[in-house]
This record gives sequence, structure tokens and C-alpha cells, in this order.
Amino acid sequence: MNDWFNQYIRTNTAVPQPPFPTNTTPAPAIPPVTDQIRLNKPPVDRIQKHGATEFKATDSDDAEQAEFWLDNTIRVLDELSYTPDECLKCTISLLRDSAYYWWNTLISVVPREQVTWEFFQTEFRKKYISQRFIDQKRKEFLELKQGSMSVTDYE
Repeated sequence: MNDWFNQYIRTNTAVPQPPFPTNTTPAPAIPPVTDQIRLNKPPVDRIQKHGATEFKATDSDDAEQAEFWLDNTIRVLDELSYTPDECLKCTISLLRDSAYYWWNTLISVVPREQVTWEFFQTEFRKKYISQRFIDQKRKEFLELKQGSMSVTDYE
């Protein structure tokens, strides 16, 4: 068809000639090279620059240290406006040694759709921040005194 059209245009001078094609073909858009592994990798360096630290569950760790670690990690993730999925990935990347093994064991027996950021926080608190610790802190708060009055006296 193209040859026929070109021949028709050349032999029929009454037909207006098409404009001479300029070679302004844009360079083909080359998609940026991205590393798929890098896209799915949590930005550990970034969260650590903002103050997030690794969590290693050792015998010397107490519930207060675990609570501090979780609160600090949540604060950093909130500052960076990460989605719940990103929060989960980043936080898991900060777990080390027995804490990481605990998490892997836990998720091996839980359906995948239940593994969420909220699930992690709940399970972490169950494991590393006991109810006894929470009750102790509540009691300490209620027994706080300013002068001769306690918190409950102010109510």
C-alpha cells in the first residue's frame, strides 16, 4: 500500500504533495533501570538515620527497654509517613537474633492475611512487654505525688 501511495503522489502532480518528513523522531523512552529487589527492600538505612535501632531480645532486656524500642520505632515510622505495610517491613528488618526467630516462628503458624502492622504490635507487646509491666507502670502513675497529693487525689 505504501509503495502504491508513493507512486500515485509522484505521478499526479495535481495532488498536493505531503510535507517533506523531518527526521524528528524522538529518542525511544528508555525506562529507568530499577532493581526489583531494591524496590521491595525496606529502607533500613533511612529509618536508622532517623533514630530507629535494632532490637535484640536478650535475657538482660526488660519490658521497659522493649516498650521504649517499640515506641521509638513507631515515632520514626510516623515521621516518615510510611504505610502500614512499609512499617511492618521496616520493623521486621530491625529485629535481630532471637527476636527475629520469634517473629519467623510466629508468622509460620498464622495465616498470611492476618500478618499486619497492628498484628505485629499486639504480638510484640504480648511477648516482650508483659501485662505485669503495664500494671506496674499504671500503679506507679497512680501513686505519683506532688507535694502531699497523689494522682488519684487530684481526681
